[in-house]
Amino acid sequence: MARPATNRPGPDRPATDRPATDQLGTYERDGDVVDLRYERHYPRPIETVWAALTDPTRLTDWLSAATVEPHQGGRYELFTERPRPMTGRITVWEPPRVLEYSWDTGDAPITTVRWELSPDGAGTKLVLRHLGMQFHWVGLVLPGWHSLLERLDGLLAGTPKPDSMERWRALQAVYVAEYKLEGVLLDPPPGHGQ
Repeated sequence: MARPATNRPGPDRPATDRPATDQLGTYERDGDVVDLRYERHYPRPIETVWAALTDPTRLTDWLSAATVEPHQGGRYELFTERPRPMTGRITVWEPPRVLEYSWDTGDAPITTVRWELSPDGAGTKLVLRHLGMQFHWVGLVLPGWHSLLERLDGLLAGTPKPDSMERWRALQAVYVAEYKLEGVLLDPPPGHGQ
């Protein structure tokens, strides 16, 4: 399922002129497997956005404490409130344009997270893809990445935003309504954390 392409940002449509729903992530479904996609535009140099994705001191400001071994095959680990960290290996390392790593939470099949950066006028276009996820997780992960991207937006704009369960729940309600999501998890399984 993909959102319509109307009102999408582009060269003649600056980032500040987008309606809030245009910021929603999208997904494509093939049976029980989905691929998520988000797109953002930042009035910052590509190197600044790359650092926010790869520098552990910057990742702590919007995502979580992290270990990043900056090379293909290196570790990419996130330490959240979950009982165990998200562990992964970097499968593509092409600074400052592409970062891809495996995503292993220990309680779901291993998936892939891919960040693509490209120049966009005086700024940077960011595309985030989370690939190979089981469909029943979309009610948790669509709003999860969205809320994290809002925190990244704040970091890059110099106005950090706090982590907020209330904001995540509000976004979850938007995604469930917008995509008419049924048969998906709306609360993390016991021991999963958030």
